[in-house]
Amino acid sequence: MRLFWSVCRRFPQAAIALALLDALALASPPALTGQGPKATIAIIREADWIGSEWSEDALRVGLGESDLDQGRDYEFRTSSAQGDLATLPNLIDAALDAKATVIVTLQDATLQVAVKRVKGTPIVFHILSDPFAAGAGTSDTDHLPNVTGVYSPGFGDPEQEKRVELIKRIAPGARRLGVLFSPGEDLSVKLKNRLTTAAKKAGMQVVAVPVNTPADASDGTNRLVDQKVDAIEIYGNAAHGGFESIIRVAKEKKIPVFSPSPFEIMKGATAVLYPDFQEGGVVAGKMIGRILKGESPAGIPFYRVRTTKTKVAGE
Repeated sequence: MRLFWSVCRRFPQAAIALALLDALALASPPALTGQGPKATIAIIREADWIGSEWSEDALRVGLGESDLDQGRDYEFRTSSAQGDLATLPNLIDAALDAKATVIVTLQDATLQVAVKRVKGTPIVFHILSDPFAAGAGTSDTDHLPNVTGVYSPGFGDPEQEKRVELIKRIAPGARRLGVLFSPGEDLSVKLKNRLTTAAKKAGMQVVAVPVNTPADASDGTNRLVDQKVDAIEIYGNAAHGGFESIIRVAKEKKIPVFSPSPFEIMKGATAVLYPDFQEGGVVAGKMIGRILKGESPAGIPFYRVRTTKTKVAGE
């Protein structure tokens, strides 16, 4: 210690430099070695139909590939609006109050609310179609400094043309296509409109019925049945939330149901077309890992999932 102060008296500039280095060390975040406090990753869902395979499980893989372990380096805290968009601001605020290290926004409406309410905490979005409409940026590289993430336009089908091709392949006799959509969700309305345009180009008529809440799903499906539709496509969290009611009515009337969710084929959907959000989840997990290790989201470009998959019941 005497030697240290002797050096400082003889070389005052060295003393200043050492003091600055010491201050910087104190200001730097602790290294994620498992010996310090765990990072909190707040995962906020708009609704629950997406499945953990696309969210927590895939994120965990990406974090693991970044040499970060759950329980040692970080912990997940998951909350869901369960389709009630009015509760999203409260969930975002709760994550901020809890001093979350990173907020993960699942689905478009969640990101839209987070962009308005979160100004400093890093945001990583996942399982959504259009981060630009939510105000997160203007391109993959020109975006808000605290936001990055993974997206897939049109849920793997920007103009919904592949979805129409799938319907015509599986149900070649279909002439009238019924669509159940959630009018309170901008993305649901956009996808319904694009599907309508694509279906008309393919020579199909479209009948669209709104589903405001999951409880409306059964009545909405019966309205489509009354209008003699040959197949049904669904969009939006309210419609997905009422899927069991939709499939019950559709099966009774022998009407095939198509979906953008692979998890619904296990519940009776005829066929699904969807983006590979498992791949995207791993990428999002690696993004979170980079942020936890000190990198700014500002320098991490958005990632567009380009791979789509199709599953057909019985195949």
